[in-house]
Amino acid sequence: MEEELRKQAVQRHLAGETPKAVYTSLQRSKKWFFKWLNRYQSGATDWYKEHSRAPLTKPSELSIADKEVIVSTRNRLDASPFAQIGVSAIKWELHKLGLPFRSDSTINRTLKREGLVKKNEIFPQRGRVPVLYRSPVLQQHPSDGSCWPPLHQE
Repeated sequence: MEEELRKQAVQRHLAGETPKAVYTSLQRSKKWFFKWLNRYQSGATDWYKEHSRAPLTKPSELSIADKEVIVSTRNRLDASPFAQIGVSAIKWELHKLGLPFRSDSTINRTLKREGLVKKNEIFPQRGRVPVLYRSPVLQQHPSDGSCWPPLHQE
C-alpha cells in the first residue's frame, strides 16, 4: 500500500502536477515527498522500497586486526614462564610496541569472547564469605520475642 502511494506520488509529479498539490492531496509531508522523489531520481530500480534503519556498523565492536593484536599479545605472554597475563600486562605490552591500547573493559571483553580467561585453580575462592552474610541465629525471629533483649528497661 505504502509503496504504491510512493510510486503514485512520483508519477503525478512527473505528469506535471506541482509537489505541493501532490503531497497535500496524499496527506503527506513535504519532506516525505522529496525523500521519495530524490530516491527515484537516484536511478535505483527499487527506489520505492524502505531501507533498513539498523546501523551498518557497531561503534563498540573491535576490528579483526585489533582482536588479533590483543589475542596474540596474550598468547605470547602466556607462553613465557612467570609472566603476568592480565589486562594491565597486555596494555603495557601494547604500549611498549607503540600501539594504541584499548580500555581495560574492552580487553577483558575480547579475552572472554576468545575463551582466554582462566580460573584461578591454585587459590579457589570457595571459602569466601559474602558481604551481607548473616548467621542463621540472627535470621530467626521468634514469635514471642523471648530470645531478644528488651529495648527499654524500666
